[in-house]
Amino acid sequence: MKKSITIALLTAAVIGATSFFSSCSNKNDDDLIIDGWPDPVTIDLSKVFTNGMPKEADSMTIQTDDRGLVTGIQTKDETVSFKYDNIKTRAIVIPNVFMKVERNGDTTFYRMFLNNNGFVRECMIQQKGNTKEDTWRFTYNDNDQLINIIHSADDYKKFTLTYKDSNISEIETTTIVSQTTTRKKDTCKVAYTSTATPTPIVNKGNIMLFNTTFGIDIGAMKYAYYAGLLGKATKNLPVQLIDKNGNKNNFTWTVNSNGFPTAMTSGSHQYKFVW
Repeated sequence: MKKSITIALLTAAVIGATSFFSSCSNKNDDDLIIDGWPDPVTIDLSKVFTNGMPKEADSMTIQTDDRGLVTGIQTKDETVSFKYDNIKTRAIVIPNVFMKVERNGDTTFYRMFLNNNGFVRECMIQQKGNTKEDTWRFTYNDNDQLINIIHSADDYKKFTLTYKDSNISEIETTTIVSQTTTRKKDTCKVAYTSTATPTPIVNKGNIMLFNTTFGIDIGAMKYAYYAGLLGKATKNLPVQLIDKNGNKNNFTWTVNSNGFPTAMTSGSHQYKFVW
């Protein structure tokens, strides 16, 4: 009796397996793999530059292709180029962006890995003759704005960004030089109104001058922002950066009749924008 039950169960299992594989025979292996892939990430500059791309920003001339992607940025000292490459694996579609920065005969490569919303989550930097780790990591809030920036190179630096009403209100910088060195912290605040600017200026052009107006030095990664790869801008344009001692760095913006910034003055330096 037991033998009969066992044979019956085996027969049913074989029939079931045969039926399963027969039903799958209409699709080849590649089709089955593709069905399991998530959708490719789309890089969409209109998510960041909601009112159109600047042609020039902070001495950067920006070139785009017929797909609307940034292919190159030219400054006085650096030539930047971008290559977009979707690499398919059996598990996931990983959109990689390669940025090349050339300066005074030296070339640095930036390999960027994007999150599901099309923004950089990690970037590995490679330069000829340099074998040290040089990595950037980025995380974002639900509004696709940067909240954490980590740079691991000769030292470890972390920027923590606090927001209020879609504006960066405070930046905490943590630096660790080595395991035996005391952690250093620095905090600064950002203001969007002042005596000279009593009404907030809408950031219609989605401009982000990380180092100048927020004290966030991200090096050549600033170019990735203007390629639409580092999240969304603040709601308003910052008019003051205030350090931990209360010292204020003032920013004076000039906007055209359409509300786009054409210039920003900080001290003796002027930044220009062309639309």
